[in-house]
Amino acid sequence: SVNVKTGLKTKRERGEHTGGLALYGYKKDPENKGHLIIDPVAAEVVRTVFTLYNQGMGKTAIARELNNRGIPNPTQYKVQSGIAYKTPRNKLGTLWKYPAIADMLQNQMYIGDMVQGKYGSVSYKSHKNKPKPKEQWVIVKGTHEPIIDREVWDKVQALIAQKATPGQKQPEGVF
Repeated sequence: SVNVKTGLKTKRERGEHTGGLALYGYKKDPENKGHLIIDPVAAEVVRTVFTLYNQGMGKTAIARELNNRGIPNPTQYKVQSGIAYKTPRNKLGTLWKYPAIADMLQNQMYIGDMVQGKYGSVSYKSHKNKPKPKEQWVIVKGTHEPIIDREVWDKVQALIAQKATPGQKQPEGVF
């Protein structure tokens, strides 16, 4: 167990992909399974999402637009492509939704950086994973070909930060 964890940690630090499935927009390189290559069909959808957001369209509107165009969501695309052998129970839907678009717009993998180790197990006895703080993530820059240019990425991140509104503080109740 310790040796397996050490081996995976070493691979992550070298920038090799250690996951079972590649991120939407990429596929595993058949010659080197630790390397990601661009999936042209899915990458075009990713570019469309970033372009539409840059043009001022909201995340829900983008999801609606992709659904109207009949573009399969990431889970459905993997099933149709034969990449996923089994559809997860909690992801049976075939429609694009707000969280998928929001996650895509903030995923640093699309600019060519390998980001891994976002989640970790609670303990060796449990199969549950919990999110790790961003400082503990393993990020290796420039490990694979980017789908999105850094300029577009920076502009989208600025738009997201600009649109983010801090929570409204409610007045405290008397009781």
